[in-house]
Amino acid sequence: MARLVGALGRVLITAGALLLAFAAFQLWGTGLEESGHQDDLGSELSERLGVSDDSSVGDVAADLEQLAPATAPSAAETPEGEAAGVIRIPRIGLEKIFVAGTSKPDLKKGPGHYLGTPTPGQAGNAAIAGHRTTYGAPFNRIDELVPGDRIETFTLQGKFVYQVVAPPDGPSIERGPGWWSVRPTQGEVIGPVEGEGNWLTLTACHPKYSAEQRIIVRAQLVADTPPAPSAEAGERPTTPSNPGSELDTGLGGDPGALLPAILLGLAGGMVWLVAWLVARRWKRWPAVLVGVPAFGVLLWFCFVFVDRWLPSV
Repeated sequence: MARLVGALGRVLITAGALLLAFAAFQLWGTGLEESGHQDDLGSELSERLGVSDDSSVGDVAADLEQLAPATAPSAAETPEGEAAGVIRIPRIGLEKIFVAGTSKPDLKKGPGHYLGTPTPGQAGNAAIAGHRTTYGAPFNRIDELVPGDRIETFTLQGKFVYQVVAPPDGPSIERGPGWWSVRPTQGEVIGPVEGEGNWLTLTACHPKYSAEQRIIVRAQLVADTPPAPSAEAGERPTTPSNPGSELDTGLGGDPGALLPAILLGLAGGMVWLVAWLVARRWKRWPAVLVGVPAFGVLLWFCFVFVDRWLPSV
Protein backbone atom coordinates (compact mmCIF):
# COMPACT_ATOMS: atom_id res chain seq x y z
CA MET A 1 0.00 0.00 0.00
CA ALA A 2 2.86 2.39 0.85
CA ARG A 3 4.45 1.77 -2.57
CA LEU A 4 1.12 2.29 -4.31
CA VAL A 5 0.48 5.59 -2.51
CA GLY A 6 4.04 6.69 -3.25
CA ALA A 7 3.68 5.86 -6.95
CA LEU A 8 0.34 7.66 -7.13
CA GLY A 9 1.86 10.70 -5.46
CA ARG A 10 4.72 10.81 -7.98
CA VAL A 11 2.23 10.55 -10.88
CA LEU A 12 0.13 13.40 -9.49
CA ILE A 13 3.21 15.56 -8.88
CA THR A 14 4.42 14.92 -12.44
CA ALA A 15 0.97 15.71 -13.89
CA GLY A 16 0.82 18.92 -11.85
CA ALA A 17 4.29 19.95 -13.02
CA LEU A 18 3.33 19.35 -16.66
CA LEU A 19 0.13 21.38 -16.26
CA LEU A 20 2.09 24.25 -14.73
CA ALA A 21 4.63 24.03 -17.56
CA PHE A 22 1.83 24.19 -20.15
CA ALA A 23 0.26 27.16 -18.38
CA ALA A 24 3.64 28.92 -18.50
CA PHE A 25 3.92 28.08 -22.20
CA GLN A 26 0.44 29.55 -22.85
CA LEU A 27 1.14 32.76 -20.95
CA TRP A 28 4.79 33.41 -21.81
CA GLY A 29 5.93 31.01 -24.52
CA THR A 30 3.21 32.14 -26.93
CA GLY A 31 4.08 35.75 -26.10
CA LEU A 32 7.66 35.17 -27.22
CA GLU A 33 6.40 33.77 -30.52
CA GLU A 34 4.10 36.78 -31.03
CA SER A 35 6.95 39.19 -30.23
CA GLY A 36 9.09 37.64 -32.94
CA HIS A 37 6.26 37.94 -35.44
CA GLN A 38 5.75 41.60 -34.50
CA ASP A 39 9.41 42.31 -35.26
CA ASP A 40 9.05 40.68 -38.67
CA LEU A 41 5.84 42.60 -39.39
CA GLY A 42 7.53 45.88 -38.45
CA SER A 43 10.32 45.20 -40.92
CA GLU A 44 7.72 44.26 -43.54
CA LEU A 45 5.81 47.54 -43.16
CA SER A 46 9.05 49.55 -43.04
CA GLU A 47 10.13 47.98 -46.32
CA ARG A 48 6.85 48.96 -47.95
CA LEU A 49 7.34 52.52 -46.76
CA GLY A 50 10.93 52.62 -47.98
CA VAL A 51 12.41 53.31 -44.55
CA SER A 52 14.74 51.40 -42.21
CA ASP A 53 13.78 47.74 -42.05
CA ASP A 54 14.45 47.50 -38.30
CA SER A 55 11.91 50.12 -37.19
CA SER A 56 9.93 49.55 -34.00
CA VAL A 57 6.13 49.55 -33.95
CA GLY A 58 6.19 53.15 -32.76
CA ASP A 59 8.54 54.17 -35.58
CA VAL A 60 6.30 52.47 -38.15
CA ALA A 61 3.24 54.26 -36.74
CA ALA A 62 5.07 57.60 -36.93
CA ASP A 63 5.97 56.96 -40.58
CA LEU A 64 2.39 55.98 -41.44
CA GLU A 65 1.09 59.08 -39.65
CA GLN A 66 2.94 61.26 -42.17
CA LEU A 67 0.68 60.00 -44.96
CA ALA A 68 -2.21 62.37 -45.70
CA PRO A 69 -5.54 60.50 -45.90
CA ALA A 70 -7.12 63.14 -48.14
CA THR A 71 -4.51 62.69 -50.85
CA ALA A 72 -3.50 59.07 -50.25
CA PRO A 73 -3.76 56.78 -53.26
CA SER A 74 -6.16 53.86 -53.29
CA ALA A 75 -4.79 51.07 -51.14
CA ALA A 76 -4.41 47.57 -52.54
CA GLU A 77 -5.82 44.65 -50.60
CA THR A 78 -3.28 43.27 -48.15
CA PRO A 79 -2.66 39.53 -48.63
CA GLU A 80 -3.77 37.40 -45.70
CA GLY A 81 -1.18 37.03 -42.97
CA GLU A 82 0.77 40.15 -43.96
CA ALA A 83 1.07 43.41 -42.04
CA ALA A 84 -1.92 45.69 -42.65
CA GLY A 85 -1.29 48.55 -40.21
CA VAL A 86 -0.85 49.56 -36.58
CA ILE A 87 -3.48 49.84 -33.83
CA ARG A 88 -2.86 51.97 -30.75
CA ILE A 89 -5.13 52.34 -27.70
CA PRO A 90 -3.52 54.76 -25.21
CA ARG A 91 -5.81 53.95 -22.24
CA ILE A 92 -4.70 50.31 -22.11
CA GLY A 93 -1.14 50.79 -23.37
CA LEU A 94 -1.69 48.86 -26.60
CA GLU A 95 0.44 49.40 -29.70
CA LYS A 96 0.58 46.46 -32.09
CA ILE A 97 0.89 45.79 -35.79
CA PHE A 98 -2.25 44.09 -37.06
CA VAL A 99 -2.37 41.63 -39.94
CA ALA A 100 -4.88 40.87 -42.65
CA GLY A 101 -6.96 37.86 -41.63
CA THR A 102 -8.19 36.20 -38.46
CA SER A 103 -7.19 32.57 -38.95
CA LYS A 104 -5.32 30.87 -36.11
CA PRO A 105 -1.88 31.45 -37.73
CA ASP A 106 -2.81 35.10 -38.36
CA LEU A 107 -3.78 35.81 -34.75
CA LYS A 108 -0.50 34.31 -33.51
CA LYS A 109 1.23 37.31 -35.10
CA GLY A 110 -0.97 39.98 -33.51
CA PRO A 111 -4.46 41.44 -33.87
CA GLY A 112 -6.16 40.43 -37.13
CA HIS A 113 -8.36 42.43 -39.50
CA TYR A 114 -11.47 40.48 -40.50
CA LEU A 115 -11.30 39.80 -44.22
CA GLY A 116 -14.44 41.09 -45.92
CA THR A 117 -14.78 44.14 -43.66
CA PRO A 118 -13.54 47.61 -44.67
CA THR A 119 -9.97 48.64 -43.96
CA PRO A 120 -9.78 50.95 -40.92
CA GLY A 121 -10.54 54.48 -42.09
CA GLN A 122 -12.82 53.34 -44.90
CA ALA A 123 -16.60 53.66 -44.96
CA GLY A 124 -18.49 50.92 -43.13
CA ASN A 125 -17.65 48.76 -40.13
CA ALA A 126 -13.99 47.73 -39.98
CA ALA A 127 -13.41 44.84 -37.56
CA ILE A 128 -10.29 43.59 -35.77
CA ALA A 129 -9.94 40.51 -33.53
CA GLY A 130 -7.27 39.74 -30.95
CA HIS A 131 -6.32 37.39 -28.12
CA ARG A 132 -6.86 38.33 -24.46
CA THR A 133 -4.54 35.89 -22.63
CA THR A 134 -2.17 34.26 -25.15
CA TYR A 135 0.14 35.37 -27.99
CA GLY A 136 0.95 38.72 -26.45
CA ALA A 137 -2.64 39.21 -25.22
CA PRO A 138 -3.14 42.41 -27.26
CA PHE A 139 -6.81 42.78 -26.25
CA ASN A 140 -6.33 41.72 -22.63
CA ARG A 141 -7.73 44.95 -21.19
CA ILE A 142 -10.35 46.06 -23.72
CA ASP A 143 -13.02 45.60 -21.04
CA GLU A 144 -11.51 48.72 -19.40
CA LEU A 145 -12.44 50.97 -22.34
CA VAL A 146 -15.19 53.53 -21.79
CA PRO A 147 -17.04 55.88 -24.15
CA GLY A 148 -14.77 58.64 -25.40
CA ASP A 149 -11.54 56.62 -25.27
CA ARG A 150 -9.36 56.97 -28.37
CA ILE A 151 -8.46 54.11 -30.68
CA GLU A 152 -5.85 55.09 -33.27
CA THR A 153 -5.21 53.09 -36.42
CA PHE A 154 -2.41 53.62 -38.93
CA THR A 155 -2.58 52.15 -42.44
CA LEU A 156 -0.90 52.84 -45.77
CA GLN A 157 -3.50 55.61 -46.18
CA GLY A 158 -2.60 57.47 -42.99
CA LYS A 159 -3.79 57.83 -39.40
CA PHE A 160 -7.43 57.43 -38.35
CA VAL A 161 -8.78 58.21 -34.90
CA TYR A 162 -11.86 56.53 -33.45
CA GLN A 163 -13.74 57.16 -30.22
CA VAL A 164 -15.31 54.34 -28.21
CA VAL A 165 -19.11 54.59 -27.99
CA ALA A 166 -21.56 53.09 -25.52
CA PRO A 167 -22.95 49.63 -26.32
CA PRO A 168 -25.99 49.76 -28.63
CA ASP A 169 -29.44 48.76 -27.47
CA GLY A 170 -30.19 45.14 -28.13
CA PRO A 171 -29.56 41.63 -26.80
CA SER A 172 -26.33 40.92 -24.97
CA ILE A 173 -25.02 38.49 -22.37
CA GLU A 174 -23.01 40.95 -20.31
CA ARG A 175 -22.59 44.69 -20.63
CA GLY A 176 -20.14 47.36 -19.46
CA PRO A 177 -19.75 51.11 -20.04
CA GLY A 178 -17.84 50.61 -23.30
CA TRP A 179 -18.40 46.96 -24.21
CA TRP A 180 -20.89 44.12 -24.41
CA SER A 181 -20.62 40.38 -24.94
CA VAL A 182 -22.40 38.03 -27.34
CA ARG A 183 -22.42 34.40 -28.36
CA PRO A 184 -19.64 33.30 -30.75
CA THR A 185 -22.26 32.71 -33.47
CA GLN A 186 -23.46 36.34 -33.49
CA GLY A 187 -21.34 37.41 -36.43
CA GLU A 188 -23.71 40.28 -37.23
CA VAL A 189 -21.73 42.49 -34.83
CA ILE A 190 -19.02 42.85 -37.49
CA GLY A 191 -21.58 43.53 -40.22
CA PRO A 192 -23.04 46.91 -41.24
CA VAL A 193 -23.99 49.31 -38.44
CA GLU A 194 -27.29 51.17 -38.54
CA GLY A 195 -27.04 54.89 -39.22
CA GLU A 196 -24.33 56.96 -40.85
CA GLY A 197 -20.67 57.03 -39.93
CA ASN A 198 -17.57 54.93 -40.16
CA TRP A 199 -16.98 52.38 -37.43
CA LEU A 200 -14.36 50.13 -35.89
CA THR A 201 -15.36 46.98 -34.00
CA LEU A 202 -12.94 45.06 -31.77
CA THR A 203 -13.67 41.44 -30.78
CA ALA A 204 -12.01 38.98 -28.40
CA CYS A 205 -12.83 35.98 -26.23
CA HIS A 206 -14.76 36.59 -23.00
CA PRO A 207 -14.39 36.10 -20.12
CA LYS A 208 -10.62 35.88 -19.84
CA TYR A 209 -9.25 32.33 -20.11
CA SER A 210 -12.49 31.21 -21.79
CA ALA A 211 -13.85 31.09 -25.35
CA GLU A 212 -17.48 30.84 -24.22
CA GLN A 213 -18.43 34.40 -25.29
CA ARG A 214 -17.07 37.25 -27.42
CA ILE A 215 -16.50 40.73 -25.99
CA ILE A 216 -17.29 43.58 -28.37
CA VAL A 217 -16.03 47.17 -28.34
CA ARG A 218 -17.26 49.64 -30.96
CA ALA A 219 -15.82 53.04 -31.88
CA GLN A 220 -16.74 55.75 -34.39
CA LEU A 221 -14.34 57.51 -36.73
CA VAL A 222 -13.77 61.17 -35.81
CA ALA A 223 -11.48 62.22 -38.68
CA ASP A 224 -11.60 62.54 -42.45
CA THR A 225 -11.71 59.35 -44.51
CA PRO A 226 -9.32 58.48 -47.33
CA PRO A 227 -10.35 57.70 -50.91
CA ALA A 228 -12.23 54.43 -51.30
CA PRO A 229 -10.13 51.61 -52.77
CA SER A 230 -10.61 51.14 -56.49
CA ALA A 231 -11.31 47.80 -58.14
CA GLU A 232 -7.84 47.93 -59.71
CA ALA A 233 -6.30 48.35 -56.27
CA GLY A 234 -8.02 45.29 -54.89
CA GLU A 235 -11.41 46.34 -53.53
CA ARG A 236 -12.81 44.40 -50.59
CA PRO A 237 -16.46 43.54 -50.14
CA THR A 238 -17.97 45.68 -47.38
CA THR A 239 -19.63 42.82 -45.49
CA PRO A 240 -18.38 39.39 -44.41
CA SER A 241 -19.30 36.58 -46.78
CA ASN A 242 -20.45 34.37 -43.92
CA PRO A 243 -21.21 36.60 -40.92
CA GLY A 244 -22.93 33.85 -38.93
CA SER A 245 -19.64 32.08 -38.19
CA GLU A 246 -17.07 34.86 -38.54
CA LEU A 247 -16.50 35.38 -34.80
CA ASP A 248 -15.20 31.80 -34.46
CA THR A 249 -12.57 32.29 -37.16
CA GLY A 250 -9.11 31.68 -35.73
CA LEU A 251 -10.39 30.96 -32.21
CA GLY A 252 -11.55 27.37 -32.52
CA GLY A 253 -9.31 24.37 -31.96
CA ASP A 254 -7.78 22.22 -34.71
CA PRO A 255 -8.87 18.57 -34.22
CA GLY A 256 -6.01 17.41 -36.47
CA ALA A 257 -3.45 18.63 -33.95
CA LEU A 258 -4.46 16.11 -31.26
CA LEU A 259 -2.69 13.07 -32.73
CA PRO A 260 0.71 14.83 -33.17
CA ALA A 261 0.38 16.16 -29.61
CA ILE A 262 -0.21 12.63 -28.26
CA LEU A 263 2.67 11.14 -30.27
CA LEU A 264 5.06 13.87 -29.18
CA GLY A 265 3.97 13.42 -25.58
CA LEU A 266 4.57 9.67 -25.78
CA ALA A 267 7.98 10.25 -27.38
CA GLY A 268 8.88 12.63 -24.57
CA GLY A 269 7.78 10.06 -22.01
CA MET A 270 9.95 7.39 -23.67
CA VAL A 271 12.97 9.71 -23.66
CA TRP A 272 12.42 10.44 -19.97
CA LEU A 273 12.08 6.71 -19.17
CA VAL A 274 15.23 5.77 -21.08
CA ALA A 275 17.18 8.58 -19.43
CA TRP A 276 15.97 7.44 -16.00
CA LEU A 277 17.03 3.84 -16.69
CA VAL A 278 20.44 4.93 -17.96
CA ALA A 279 20.98 7.15 -14.91
CA ARG A 280 19.97 4.36 -12.55
CA ARG A 281 22.04 1.56 -14.11
CA TRP A 282 25.02 3.42 -15.55
CA LYS A 283 25.96 7.07 -15.10
CA ARG A 284 23.74 9.97 -14.22
CA TRP A 285 25.46 12.88 -16.00
CA PRO A 286 25.27 11.42 -19.57
CA ALA A 287 21.57 10.73 -19.07
CA VAL A 288 20.93 14.28 -17.87
CA LEU A 289 23.14 15.84 -20.57
CA VAL A 290 21.35 14.04 -23.41
CA GLY A 291 17.92 13.27 -22.00
CA VAL A 292 16.91 16.64 -20.58
CA PRO A 293 17.43 18.69 -23.80
CA ALA A 294 15.73 15.99 -25.91
CA PHE A 295 12.80 15.83 -23.50
CA GLY A 296 12.53 19.63 -23.43
CA VAL A 297 12.36 19.89 -27.24
CA LEU A 298 9.71 17.18 -27.51
CA LEU A 299 7.70 18.73 -24.67
CA TRP A 300 7.82 22.17 -26.32
CA PHE A 301 6.46 20.87 -29.63
CA CYS A 302 3.90 18.77 -27.77
CA PHE A 303 2.68 21.99 -26.15
CA VAL A 304 2.61 23.70 -29.56
CA PHE A 305 0.23 21.06 -30.92
CA VAL A 306 -1.86 20.99 -27.74
CA ASP A 307 -2.23 24.76 -28.10
CA ARG A 308 -3.41 24.28 -31.69
CA TRP A 309 -5.92 21.66 -30.57
CA LEU A 310 -7.43 23.76 -27.80
CA PRO A 311 -9.69 26.79 -28.48
CA SER A 312 -7.66 30.00 -28.51
CA VAL A 313 -8.18 32.67 -25.87
